[in-house]
Parts: sequence; C-alpha cells; structure tokens
Amino acid sequence: MPLVKAHTEIRRDWRDAPLAFWVHQETAGGNWRSATSFEPAAPKPLGKRGYLFLVVDFGRETLEFSSPAQLAHFIEVLSKNPLPTSRRLSTLRGSTAGPNSHWLSRLPASLKTVKRRAQLVDALTQLPPDVWKPAPLQKPRG
Repeated sequence: MPLVKAHTEIRRDWRDAPLAFWVHQETAGGNWRSATSFEPAAPKPLGKRGYLFLVVDFGRETLEFSSPAQLAHFIEVLSKNPLPTSRRLSTLRGSTAGPNSHWLSRLPASLKTVKRRAQLVDALTQLPPDVWKPAPLQKPRG
C-alpha cells in the first residue's frame, strides 16, 4: 500500500483548491471568483486566519481539498468504473471552462489506473473524521 499522510494547512483563499470551481457552483450566476453564494456552500473561514485545506500525500503525489464536499466528489468520481471523461464532467458543471482545465485532466496519469484509483479511494475513505480539524496556531500559507 502506498504511503498516505494527511495534514491540514491554513490558506488565504478556499478557491485555490483544484476541485473548488468544479464542486462549489455559484448560485446567482455571474463570475465564480466574486460570487458569494454557492451550492454546496463554500467553506467558512477560521476567523481572520484563513481557510482550512486538507493536504494528502499519496505516494509521490499531493492532493489538496478546501472542503469535505470536494473530498467526497473526488472519491465519488475516482470510484467510477470506467472513469468518466473530463469532457463529461465539464458538461455536468455547465461551465464554459474547457475539459482540459478540469481537475481530472490535471490529475497525474499514475493515479488514474484502476489499481491506483482503488488504493487511493480506499486510503481516502479511511481518513479519520477529525482530519478536518486545524492544528493549533497555524498561520496562513499562500
């Protein structure tokens, strides 16, 4: 089994997570970056410190999520056999962003094989429930 480590970090903007745009859809239309209402709801800041990110090291790859909804979506997509295409997932988002900018197209090919996906999904589903708790006294990154 590949080495799996997870920790949290505080970052300035939850929107910087690779899955943020694809999971948290603006409800009022308009520009996603300046939207204030999302479905599912956007992550809430930790006061003025910033936003909690879950950083998962899986073998040589690092994955980043800024909400449990993103992690759940990631697991859901990688659990499918066959793996959906980024074109199909982009269409479901209803966005003009092309499939080449989708998080799945940016995911390293080494994580897309059936065997590695199964290992990754298994590892992610076994993360403890308190994995989303911030470490004390973290300062924002980025």
